[in-house]
Amino acid sequence: MTTLTFDSINYSPRRAAVRRSARPAPRAVPAKAVPQPTASAVRTDLQAAGLRNKAGLAALAGATLLLHAAVIAALHQVGPVEPLPVKTEPLALEFAPPPPPPPPEPPKPQPQVAKVVPVRAAPQVPVVSRTVDNGPPTADTVQVATAPPPPVPAPVAAPPAPPPPEPVTEPRGFAGYRNNPPPEYPALAQDRGLQGQVILKVQVLASGRAAVVTVDKSSGHKILDDAAVKVVQGWTFDPAKRGQTPIDGWVKVPLNFKLS
Repeated sequence: MTTLTFDSINYSPRRAAVRRSARPAPRAVPAKAVPQPTASAVRTDLQAAGLRNKAGLAALAGATLLLHAAVIAALHQVGPVEPLPVKTEPLALEFAPPPPPPPPEPPKPQPQVAKVVPVRAAPQVPVVSRTVDNGPPTADTVQVATAPPPPVPAPVAAPPAPPPPEPVTEPRGFAGYRNNPPPEYPALAQDRGLQGQVILKVQVLASGRAAVVTVDKSSGHKILDDAAVKVVQGWTFDPAKRGQTPIDGWVKVPLNFKLS
């Protein structure tokens, strides 16, 4: 059980005590004497109430039977119920005609491409002048001016033929030529019995001096290749020539190292 408590915001304990003291004292009311029922009286009342209940139930049952009998009699008096006539009407189905097809779309204009027709120049018609001799001119004679003939173009002179290319000769030089010393045979190579042929590639300047000396084909022994390069670097050559003009060129110089 839930208890609800209401508090007043104006509540004061002092005022409440004053109110309680000002209230009048309650008066005592004498209790009336209530007669107590006896056992015989209670039994008599119960019997009377039971008799009344039985009589009411009997009357209710009789009324129910009479109602059922009246309903049954009424049902027997009513004749058979005829079914109501049902009228069947034919159904009329209407079919709507199909919608007309949409109108065809107009064809889209295609872009026209202008054709370029090459214009050919009109052929030149040679002007032929004819002189008609009608005798000496008179007052009625009309002179017609004739166009002069076009000038004949002068023939174009053919370009001069290019001069024939001048022949080119290679540089020339070897051991013993222009006091070129032969290479020294290294003593270590002789002691070991080393021999072979080395081919050098030499760039000869227009002055005849050797500018670059490289080994084109080795003899198989570095000591012999180095001796050949060292001696050729101090040689003098006949330079290469284009016609009679000295030019720079390349030449190959073979040197043999052979023990007798």
